[in-house]
Amino acid sequence: MEKTRRMVFGRYGGPEELRWDEARLPPLAHGELLVEAHYIGVNFADALARRGYYKWAPKPPTCPGFELSGRVVAGGPGTTTREGTLVFAWVKFGAYAEHVIVEEGNSHPLPEGMSLPEAAALPAVYATALNCLTQVLRVRRGEDILIQAIAGGVGTAALQISKHLGLTVYGTASTQAKLDFARAHGLDHGINYAEQDFEQEVKRLTRGRGVRFLLDSIGGATLRKGMRCLQTPGHAVCIGAAGVVPPMGLSLHSLKEWGRVAADFVEGGLFHPFSLIERNQGLSGSQILLLWNEKGLLKSLMVDLLELYGKGAIKPIVHRVFPLGEAGAAQHFIESRASHGKLLLATSAAASPL
Repeated sequence: MEKTRRMVFGRYGGPEELRWDEARLPPLAHGELLVEAHYIGVNFADALARRGYYKWAPKPPTCPGFELSGRVVAGGPGTTTREGTLVFAWVKFGAYAEHVIVEEGNSHPLPEGMSLPEAAALPAVYATALNCLTQVLRVRRGEDILIQAIAGGVGTAALQISKHLGLTVYGTASTQAKLDFARAHGLDHGINYAEQDFEQEVKRLTRGRGVRFLLDSIGGATLRKGMRCLQTPGHAVCIGAAGVVPPMGLSLHSLKEWGRVAADFVEGGLFHPFSLIERNQGLSGSQILLLWNEKGLLKSLMVDLLELYGKGAIKPIVHRVFPLGEAGAAQHFIESRASHGKLLLATSAAASPL
């Protein structure tokens, strides 16, 4: 196979910038596999890259995507994975394609009982959640955590893992439907931040004590308020800043949005070390893409996740599957924050018998 079709954006902009492209596949190098993609994970970072706000993304033309599941169709020198093996894999961009070259060390055969859609929904959000909870926060049974955007991809993964680890979980969402969804998966205390001040509600629910941990993906003023929800001592980990992403283009609406984002960013402010020292609090950051080359850590996280899957402690939840050619619509959907759990793209191979 010499070529493959993929979705790329040739310039920064809206979802409509994602278009079909044909790319030549280079010969497989030592340790590389060629995977026929069936399902591809959609992440908020994909949309950030398309908008030009993800500094680690390659310059356009860019093929987004960090994770996929599918069938191995060829192996390069030194590989041991057999052709026909079903795998999931993680890459640094390039997953929005019908065929993807991956490092064998960044792939894993599907365990018994795991579907290809579940496999594509696993790497990014579940590795993020597990790394934050066990490696960064180092949570322990009996403690509690506030998870922002509880119904999103990382939020759902963190909820499942937190419950398995014995934590009491407080979660925020913008609608009652999202909170009901999260409660069905173990959420202890749900807070609709569109109708309630989540800081006041956390203080009320904990009788003024606050929570031990915070997992924040919103940033800005929301992160600042979340830090005030922490007890002493407490520890927060920030995995993103979805609440302060600048809008695209120039219009009356975008100018108003620029103003809101700027005000939110300023209100969130900077955290001086002395303010953390005085309250015995910690603030950490985690970006799983920047750990993609930490093969020992990633392999350990994936092994632990597969063990949790085998125990029934976690189960990737796929909200909706879009055809690969509708990648722009999928990114628009995730930007609208309407999703519960994970969004996926499906290639034509997904409809073919294995």
